[in-house]
Amino acid sequence: MQRLIVSICSFFVLSLPSPLWAFDFLNSLQVHGFLSQGYINSSDNNFLSDSINGTFEFTDVGLNANMSLTENLRIGGQLFYRNLGNYSEDEIVLDWGMIDYQRFDALGLKLGKIKMPLGLYNENRDSDFLLPMVFLPQSVYDETRRDTYLAYVGAGLYGNFTLGATGDCDYHFFLGEVDFPSDSAQQTSSTNSVKAKITKNNDLPPARNNPVIPAHYDSVDRESDQIYGGAFVYHPYWISGLRLGGSWLHAKFETFVNGSSRPSGNVVIHGKFVLSAEYSWRDLVFVTEYNETDRTSTMFGNVSLDGPTQAWYGMINYTPFEQWTFSVMYDEFYTLKNDKNGSSRTQLSPYSSWRKDFGVGVRWEINEFLVAKADYHWIDGAAMQMGLFNPDGTDRYWHYGVVRISFIF
Repeated sequence: MQRLIVSICSFFVLSLPSPLWAFDFLNSLQVHGFLSQGYINSSDNNFLSDSINGTFEFTDVGLNANMSLTENLRIGGQLFYRNLGNYSEDEIVLDWGMIDYQRFDALGLKLGKIKMPLGLYNENRDSDFLLPMVFLPQSVYDETRRDTYLAYVGAGLYGNFTLGATGDCDYHFFLGEVDFPSDSAQQTSSTNSVKAKITKNNDLPPARNNPVIPAHYDSVDRESDQIYGGAFVYHPYWISGLRLGGSWLHAKFETFVNGSSRPSGNVVIHGKFVLSAEYSWRDLVFVTEYNETDRTSTMFGNVSLDGPTQAWYGMINYTPFEQWTFSVMYDEFYTLKNDKNGSSRTQLSPYSSWRKDFGVGVRWEINEFLVAKADYHWIDGAAMQMGLFNPDGTDRYWHYGVVRISFIF
């Protein structure tokens, strides 16, 4: 896949007319960035980091650049740094980087590491000025899976076409793979799971040992076998301020233990879809999204999880003054759509199968460069990787507050 992308990019560059190389770089180049610092404090359960006693380990830094090479061709990318406790990369990475060719409004081509179209806001989740709350609703925009679903490495077709008097539609279809950072929450979760299975197997009598499970642990590597999908956003002319969207993807992720050439396990996402609606009216914005992820997870020949998740949220944002926005949201997530009370997962607490989040937030746009936010959330349940941050166990009822200030240029 990566060789194909390099070949196609080279073709586009070599096909450019020679006067291109004399264009004015200063007029074509745009450089922007952001620096965000936050503070998280939670009760009873840690959230995303060691937050029970409060933590300032919530820092994001991004630097991006875009350059128009011709009227139809541009390149761009973003370097990103995040410090979020022990479950972030804590190093500078390429968040996204691509070459974008669009000859017609209805058809364009992107190549490289490209932001994934998932829900209404995934492609804008790093644009703090555009988001009303510190965190997007976690049922759809799970921070522990940001590294997996932020961007894909591959190719995407996109564009906008009109539907006559009824409206117009943006679309984006893609094919590629995803990166798995070595220090991400997902990698840590996979490593902990493999270690636990090895320990449990070694504690069994020899006659009951699973011969597929190795006797010791050396390493865990995760790879993306395939990922493809698409999204659309429809803007109807008959209702001003309304956006309707839908996105879907299929993926397969494989886990390799101790450097083996054969996968010891995999996660197959048979289908992940998000249905979205956003309506803006005067100073109000109403948003709701519904999400299901039908997946099968297998490790060492045993199926550990099989079936769809279910999630949805509703959010209202009110901007009575130009610089102030007040938000309220309710968010639900279930690990298994057909077993919401967790009765089939007897090894875990029942409340580990759901997460219900009621949150409020305020956003203050201090000036064109600074924005400050504060959120507070009351939560019932401990689903969505909460065990990773709380190895000694979780509580059902908990709450957390977060503040964040961002400088954007």
